[in-house]
Amino acid sequence: MAAIDMLRKVETFQSLSDDELLAIGKLTTEKRFNYGDRLFKDGESATHLWIVKEGVIDLRFDLPGRETSEESTLSSISANKTIGWSSLVPPYKYKLSAYCASTRCTVLEIDREPLREYLTKHPKTGYQVLSAILRVVGRRFQRLQGAGDDAPFSPVKVTVHMATCGIAAGAREVMQAAMEASSAPGNEWVTVESSGCLGKCATEPNVTVEIQSQGAVVYQKMDPEKMRRVFEDHIANGQIVNEWVLEGGKI
Repeated sequence: MAAIDMLRKVETFQSLSDDELLAIGKLTTEKRFNYGDRLFKDGESATHLWIVKEGVIDLRFDLPGRETSEESTLSSISANKTIGWSSLVPPYKYKLSAYCASTRCTVLEIDREPLREYLTKHPKTGYQVLSAILRVVGRRFQRLQGAGDDAPFSPVKVTVHMATCGIAAGAREVMQAAMEASSAPGNEWVTVESSGCLGKCATEPNVTVEIQSQGAVVYQKMDPEKMRRVFEDHIANGQIVNEWVLEGGKI
């Protein structure tokens, strides 16, 4: 039942019946990772679909012959989100590398072959799952493209600066709070990313909030509670929290 309760929270499977969730739940295996552990590598055979249960997973573009770096992170995925969609799409190769980016990460792993077999035998379920995946992918692509002039919300980008100094000051916890807040209803147009140091090590963790047509605001000495308030006041209601703005941090 625990797997079913988890799957109900995941957009990919929300439209399914209890019987369908039970069948897919039987295909899941819970895995745990620690910070820095790699779940899969770019170019490897995409053998599994993954659901983030706890923690933050970084999707990175790793350059050949170089060690992985947080600065190569293209997207950070939080709880109740799905990664590894390449396992359902030919040529079944992972396009990015995935790393645990929080102290601990817990995921549900679904083997590709039994999942594909189940979805093939139950085409209605397969259609619902693949349609949900396409909606999520399309929405994320639209956000990356700036969402267009007709979007109902102004696209927002939140950047948590996570160089060594930022991480030591607590940037990982701030990143997790930002990812959780961005998953809440009404925050569909918020993209959360990580980046390097601003050169303001004494004020870490630093967070930059960019709302289209409104410029950028840099917040200093952030923590998870401050991050949640920035979402509530600045991002949701347009009220900059001036007491935390870095000097010269309004662009």
